Amino acid sequence: MKIRRNTLITLAVVGLSTASLFAQGAGQAVAPQFQTAVSDITSIAKVSGTLIGGLVGLIGLGRTAWKLVNGDQDVMSSLIMAIIGIFLGAMANTFL
Repeated sequence: MKIRRNTLITLAVVGLSTASLFAQGAGQAVAPQFQTAVSDITSIAKVSGTLIGGLVGLIGLGRTAWKLVNGDQDVMSSLIMAIIGIFLGAMANTFL
């Protein structure tokens, strides 16, 4: 059985368009699941950034209090580190 070139081209075009329609339908069915995964990852990153920034700020405030009690001269650097840690935690919560 001999297939002409035009018939072969027509079958290829129909096959490709059918495959693209199936792929588009499959993508639409899976797209909400990917969006849910993206929103979950974003919320995890937001909580992690806030938690780490808060912990750095809390440690900095603890070091500041300890240095104030012991009369250390390096109190301001610990206080600045605490403020920056809290600020970075708030920025992570806002921007993500």
